Amino acid sequence: MLSPEVFYLHIQGEQRGPYTIPQVDHLLNSGLIAEETLFWREGLDQWQPVTNLVPRRKRTKSWVKPVIVFSIMLLLAVVAYPFASTILLGWREANQHAYSAEAAYWRARSVVRSNALPPGSVVEFHTFSSSDVELQPPNNSTVRLRGEVTDAGGQTRRAEWSVPMQFDARVSEWTGGPAREVAP
Repeated sequence: MLSPEVFYLHIQGEQRGPYTIPQVDHLLNSGLIAEETLFWREGLDQWQPVTNLVPRRKRTKSWVKPVIVFSIMLLLAVVAYPFASTILLGWREANQHAYSAEAAYWRARSVVRSNALPPGSVVEFHTFSSSDVELQPPNNSTVRLRGEVTDAGGQTRRAEWSVPMQFDARVSEWTGGPAREVAP
């Protein structure tokens, strides 16, 4: 006696099978058979559309996920853009591991930010080329930085700092300070 769970399909003019419902579902929803394919099982008077046996699931559009991911990435980029230069400058100030004038300059900026500014002040440093860096081998340096300081009240003034720096070759790291404000 045949099971009521055994189905035959009419594919390209011939009868194929037997198939189970999960197999028919897979064939239809993976695109291996068309929606117009007919099925039959014992007890049925005639062939019927396979969609009467298993539902056709909607396929997700292949472009939807990449568009969603792109949109999220674009939104994150737009939100992060105003902070990107600050993050990059902070990273450069904190990650200098070479005994060079430019590395001493970047670390000296960090020293000034951390211990030479009044609370609530913001500094905009001048470029490396407008600073004076004197390397004193084997592991010292004096950095003279220039910039504009805006205090908590909104007043802006020019400032210069002299920062003694030391390079620890064992850990490849600059340390320094204290930063001392000098007359411009």
